[in-house]
Amino acid sequence: MSQIKAIIFDLDGTLIDSVADLANSVNYTLAKLELPLHSTEEIRGFVGDGVQKLIKRSLGQSHQENFADGFAIFMEHYGLHCTDNTLLYPGVAETLPRLASQYTLGVLTNKSLKFTEKILQYLEIGAYFTEVLGGDSLPVKKPDPAGIFLMADRWNVDPAKELIMVGDHATDIEVGQRAGCKTVFIAGTIGKKRGLTPDFIIESMRELPGLLGRL
Repeated sequence: MSQIKAIIFDLDGTLIDSVADLANSVNYTLAKLELPLHSTEEIRGFVGDGVQKLIKRSLGQSHQENFADGFAIFMEHYGLHCTDNTLLYPGVAETLPRLASQYTLGVLTNKSLKFTEKILQYLEIGAYFTEVLGGDSLPVKKPDPAGIFLMADRWNVDPAKELIMVGDHATDIEVGQRAGCKTVFIAGTIGKKRGLTPDFIIESMRELPGLLGRL
């Protein structure tokens, strides 16, 4: 019988498809700075390590002096438009209630907490999560495992035996490994494994309950 008692989810690329809104805000920022724009696919490749990395990658090496202005422009625009086009990935809406009835659920993301909470509320899934930590909730971000350890302590679960980390990016694999918990990688969204090896790979959130049932 599975010992898993809690599941921590990444947000972007795992629960939600937010690329369109991120891309729109990035290109709005670049336009305001009178810099070249990027395609949505290019911006997709910049996502996964928090807003600061997203802005720096979007600016490119030759325009890093614009980071402070770019960050401020992005934060204001994205705050107003972060739910314009963002959607749940297929399978998430029907799977979360099922999981929440059996496990304690949390979100650990490098996205700012105010955006995270706004999106979770808008998409009507916030109530399923006992704990939500954003990239500015703690002094450190993923892949630092502090967020996992904080949730595990509050829930009184052993990360090595009773908790699993679910995400779509190398950062999620690394944070889980550094915390000593098992990791599930969701393939085919925006993230890359970057040479890391998760414990399990699934194609859709719909596969997660079955996987947990086999552990």
